[in-house]
Formats: sequence, structure tokens, C-alpha cells
Amino acid sequence: MKIWLAGSMLAMLTLLAAPVSWTPATAQTDAARTRLAAPVKVKQGMANVPALSPLWLLPEQAAKYNVQIEQILFQRFADERTVIGVAGIGSGNDCLLVRKGEDIKEWAGLGAKTIGVGAGSISWLKFAASVQENGLDYGKLRIINIVGGGGNYLKSLQGKEIDLAVVWHPFCAQGITEGWAQYPTITHNGSKTVGGLIAVLAVNRGFMEKHPDATQRLVSAYVDVVKIAQADPQRFAKIYAEKAGLPEPVASEAIRYTRFDVSLPLESVKRISKFLFDNGVIAREVSGEIGQYYTYEFLARATGRSAVDLGQNK
Repeated sequence: MKIWLAGSMLAMLTLLAAPVSWTPATAQTDAARTRLAAPVKVKQGMANVPALSPLWLLPEQAAKYNVQIEQILFQRFADERTVIGVAGIGSGNDCLLVRKGEDIKEWAGLGAKTIGVGAGSISWLKFAASVQENGLDYGKLRIINIVGGGGNYLKSLQGKEIDLAVVWHPFCAQGITEGWAQYPTITHNGSKTVGGLIAVLAVNRGFMEKHPDATQRLVSAYVDVVKIAQADPQRFAKIYAEKAGLPEPVASEAIRYTRFDVSLPLESVKRISKFLFDNGVIAREVSGEIGQYYTYEFLARATGRSAVDLGQNK
């Protein structure tokens, strides 16, 4: 089985194909957390971003349920598969950045600014939706598409080629900790269409249907590590700093801006799909079909919470 992070508009942690046993003291009688009788081997792919830092502990937690994970780090959001969304990742992570002392306090102030975006990224989607919701015409803004990694946004911002970077952490954190950049007053993490949504944990349908017990243990292990991350964000700042090769102050700032949460806001995902169709990004309106590709079954068992409480109507 493989797991990876995929998609450009909405990143997905994907659990794919092919099988071959820590049970918390308080959960030894919990069927969602009992150890599997036979081991399952998994390849986990992920992107090295703050919001996904809890996943570095997933192999350790999953091993306690007899799920053996090998991690693979992907450098780009690519590849699509038939997947079922089973949990949320959290919110935040994406950020707006301006030069120190050049705050943008209102959306109306964007008209005179040159804006660097990565078209197709979730950060871009949040920004485009926020622009529209605040009564601006995106097509009339001075947009520059930045090619390559987040470091190119920082270079363009420092070089005054752009006035606003629509980017993501840890790059905003780098500018902040170096002292030459700041977050503007406006934020794109609160749009009605997208909110702060970062990504979705998803499992391959074929594997899920053939191995529901292993899928349950993976979701339960994921819930475990997110709880740890929520309780001790500084621990995860250190983990992230180590894994990403970052100074701890940069990692801490990036983690501070990120909210870990397993809730799965299904209606937000539907709104995203409709927004993309309405704005010509995708060719077919599929928001009405999205519900069949999400299930709260495993997440509800792992958390003891209802689908509604986990974000089904949000």
C-alpha cells in the first residue's frame, strides 16, 4: 500500500493499494485501536510542510497497531487517484506576506499592488476566493505567477518585483524571523468558500473496501498523533525543524500559524469545487458528486464524535 500527498487545489494524503500488528492503555478495549492480527505494510508519501508535521510520528503510532509504514517525501503536489476522504488535516499554513512597514489593511488596497501567486495552489485558491468575496475583480489585479518554490516569492518580494506574496509556510516564517517582512492585516484564511482548509487525509477506495480494519487503524493512529501535536506544538516545531532542515525559530513561527485538526469540512470542499467551476478552472461542475467520495465512518470511530460534529455540514 502507498500513501501520498496529492492534488494541487486541495492536497490529499492518499493511502493506496496492496497488503501483505501501541495500543494506548485507555483504548485497549476500543475496537478501533486493537492490534491487527497480521501486519500490513504501507508506503507513506507526504510533503514537508508544517501542517503535515504530525505525520512524521505516524509510523511510530501505526506500528503499535501492527501497521508498518515506510515514508517517502514528495517534492510536488501531483498524481491523482480514486480516493475517499477520511479526515481533515487542519487550517492555516498558507499565508500572505508583505515587506516590513508596508501593511495592507483593507482588500480595497490591493488595486495598486503587484501580487505574486502560484496559480493552482491552495494558497492561491484561498486568495482568489477572498478577493471575490471582498468585491474585487481578480482579473483587474496586477498578478504575477511565480514559478518554482516558495523561496522565489521571497526573492521577488525582497527585490520589490512584487508587493504581496500569496505563499505558504515555512517561507512566510522565514521572512518574519529574518525581520524584513510582516503579515498584512488582511488574511485569506477566512474566506466563506475555503476557510483555512489545508488538506484532506484520503484512502484508496479499493484498499479501504478490502482492508477496512487496517484503514481504521491508520485513521486511529492519525488521530493519535494529531492529539499529541495539539497538546505540544513546540515538540512538533522541533520535529519539523529537524525534518525540513530549518532553524527552530522559523519552524516555530510556521507551526504557530498552523492549526492541527482532524475535522473534515465537507461543505467547504463542495464550495471549493463549485468556485473552481464557476471561475473556469475545472471543466465540469462536480460539487453535487463530492459527497460520495467522503466518509466519516473511520474518523467517527477513532474520535467517538458524530459526523456532524466532525464537520459534515461545515
